[in-house]
Amino acid sequence: MKSVAGGGILTFDLGRHLGWATADRPAIDRWPPGLFVPGRTPPRPAIELDTIVIAPPSTPHGPYFLGFENVVCDLLDRLKPRAVAYEAAIAAHKGGKKGKGEGIEAVRRLVGKAAVLEMRCADQGIPCFEIHNGTVKKQFAGNGRAEKSDMVDACILRGWTPPDPNAADAAAVLECAVRSLKHKEQL
Repeated sequence: MKSVAGGGILTFDLGRHLGWATADRPAIDRWPPGLFVPGRTPPRPAIELDTIVIAPPSTPHGPYFLGFENVVCDLLDRLKPRAVAYEAAIAAHKGGKKGKGEGIEAVRRLVGKAAVLEMRCADQGIPCFEIHNGTVKKQFAGNGRAEKSDMVDACILRGWTPPDPNAADAAAVLECAVRSLKHKEQL
């Protein structure tokens, strides 16, 4: 991974695999306001985005959260963002398809990752906030219930190439965060 100049915004999709996206300060300075409309609004600046697999799903919670914290600390130290945002999918999470136990475990991981992320940001004095899942999808793909493929397609329309839907979701959070922080837009 390359390192971008400090002062940017770093965003996360806290799903099973950690999607992340970042824009450096010059990209944020060039970011146009308002919703993206293909063919009618200025293109979005280039961003960096990727997905990190923290650990196998069977990893116990303690080691899993330590691995997550190490990844977050590495990204915060290298990228030196001025703000961090993440997709707050916790309330909307329906859990797994195999039964209640799997769903409870997924929610526990989401809540734990949100807590670790906010703690590490607070420790470094970096503002951290969440953006609701439905807001991200509506603002980015035009539908509050957009599917994973819709989010990837919306990225591609903006000129970004996400490796998977996790990175696409993080890119969507990035666009919402820039609109909220830079342009003071109500989302």
